[in-house]
Amino acid sequence: MLNFVVNKRSGKNRGSIHLNAITSYCNEHGINYSVYETNAPGHAVKLTESICASGADNVIAIGGDGTFHEVLNGIPDLSAVKVGFIPSGRGNDFAKAAKLPLKPLDALTDILSGETKNIDYIDCGAKRCLNVAGTGMDVDVLRAVDNKNNAFSYYTALIRCLLKFDPYRVIVKAKTADGKELTLKHNCIMVGICNGTNFGGGIKVAPDARIDDGKLDLLIAEKLDRGVFRVLGKFVKGKHAALPEIKHYEVTEIDVDNCGVPVELDGEIYEGLPLKCKVVHNGLTTFKTAEERKNGAT
Repeated sequence: MLNFVVNKRSGKNRGSIHLNAITSYCNEHGINYSVYETNAPGHAVKLTESICASGADNVIAIGGDGTFHEVLNGIPDLSAVKVGFIPSGRGNDFAKAAKLPLKPLDALTDILSGETKNIDYIDCGAKRCLNVAGTGMDVDVLRAVDNKNNAFSYYTALIRCLLKFDPYRVIVKAKTADGKELTLKHNCIMVGICNGTNFGGGIKVAPDARIDDGKLDLLIAEKLDRGVFRVLGKFVKGKHAALPEIKHYEVTEIDVDNCGVPVELDGEIYEGLPLKCKVVHNGLTTFKTAEERKNGAT
């Protein structure tokens, strides 16, 4: 039995279109399934909790990064459940990091193969994060594009925030991948903690990040007196590593003193949540892609 948690409104109703294709395929091939439709923010968490309480060993999320995030946070015991992802959102940023197929039946085929793998996620204390956590300007941008459904609106909001955002002081304590303790003090516009590679519908914030290497990419962006477009162009394309505005570290644990300002996890905004994160290596069981099955990836 496959358990689909679907946001039918995701990606300009792409979730609904993909669900129809998936259920038609399952009906034609005699595959048992149940569908659980979300109807409000946070509903996917409750649906997933209920599915897991029934003893199910799988949950398949159909939607965007927000739906994926809620499903991840609705599973009480990640060791007991396999999680499938069928990208149906606007940006599909986690799908890019995980190299998931964007065609729904291709993604379903991967799930039906039954071949699993383990990937990392970010433990943020009271919450889990799959792709990117952060604070600063990215929260302002997300608020500006709420209820907007195109990438252009995100880039427009990003430019506006770059022009007006006031840097603020942060103290970051981190443990590097080789066990060293760091204390970093910066006047910055953004702190990004990345398991995945992209955010904002395709911005390559951490192009070298991997979701299965037991490490997180920590990026601290300072605001220097240079032209916005000179910096933005490199940032969008993932060519920003050498910019003096960017500090990059590979870490396993991070504690950001962000003075109580809001944080974002997978594009979802949280008030009053400390940005204290650590990587959980191989903590999430999901399904191999066709390419991984072909190459014998573990």
